[in-house]
Amino acid sequence: MTPITHIAITSLARNNPLASLIWGSVSHWLLDETCSEYRPLKIPMIIYEAIIAICFLLYTKMWWCLLGLLPDVIEAGYIAIKGIGVWHSGELFWWFHRYKGQKIWTLKTTVMVEAVLVAICVCFLN
Repeated sequence: MTPITHIAITSLARNNPLASLIWGSVSHWLLDETCSEYRPLKIPMIIYEAIIAICFLLYTKMWWCLLGLLPDVIEAGYIAIKGIGVWHSGELFWWFHRYKGQKIWTLKTTVMVEAVLVAICVCFLN
């Protein structure tokens, strides 16, 4: 899944940084193992994700839920050290980021699933 979904789920940990790390790890494990679309990286999608993530963070004022992105940040560091070849070869640091032959979701399906998950999280926050 994309960062906004991980941030939204991590926000359910409320104001507890340790719980935020745990929720972020669980979010990555469950969502990336079961729902990963592994679509090609596209610049417009990155912009969409960044705008929605910033809006969510401004709405909730829960900046600590960025801890939910820690597995992605660690992975980015690993790719920076090892080179982009590990991304394409599937030899990534976290097992849940490795391509496992899942069917690639369309952009429409990805956005719908993310919208539902974010809406559920916002309902729980209010």
